[in-house]
Amino acid sequence: MAKGLKITHTESATGIIHDRNAMQQTVNGAFVGGTGGLTSQTGSQIAPRVKVGANSEAAGSITSQKGSKKFRVTDGTNAGTCTLVNLATPTADNTMSIRVDTATLTAGTANAYVASGASTSAFVTGTFAGPVALAVGQVVLGTGATGTVTITAVNTTSNVTVGYTSQTFANVAGGTFYTTVYASRISNKSVRDFGTNGNPQAGTVGGFNPNEYRYHLAEPDSIFVKVAYA
Repeated sequence: MAKGLKITHTESATGIIHDRNAMQQTVNGAFVGGTGGLTSQTGSQIAPRVKVGANSEAAGSITSQKGSKKFRVTDGTNAGTCTLVNLATPTADNTMSIRVDTATLTAGTANAYVASGASTSAFVTGTFAGPVALAVGQVVLGTGATGTVTITAVNTTSNVTVGYTSQTFANVAGGTFYTTVYASRISNKSVRDFGTNGNPQAGTVGGFNPNEYRYHLAEPDSIFVKVAYA
């Protein structure tokens, strides 16, 4: 994946917007790919979480690309160069994360194994939609459980078992849940995660290429994953 993420710019004098979309092509009602830029602009821009220096983690915007995994960002007050990390919430100074939803479970329910008291696992069911099949180890967001919630078993195409740290879990009915990864690299058309596709990486002993996905700034569908946007 080559360096070169387009950045949306709005001319202050004229209001003309440049590079609003990576492509003028739409699929399933959404433009293919995405761009960086201030998320306050008209349209949709990639929306990272950023921790600029010692400042608090916050919603951010990408203002330029500095390397394959480094971007110049702002949280609206502070600006700096941050590196992509595999976390929902970046904790180290000058790091950032970009959420990538690989699928949705709509009309989802989440039911703990025990009716009351603390539990460590639950059944999650719903209508699956997305280009990436449900798999053990995927992170699931939206269940209401605190901490990291991961799939421990795929029971059917619409029913999985998830695990989490011991807690009193309130059952959820009718929500929208997401299976999620975080970007290790991103271009205007595709995004890579921190996982592995099993194919050896050229010139690296024991190394493998990450998974790579086509994306848009919209809900996941049969073709595209969703990159977080605002």
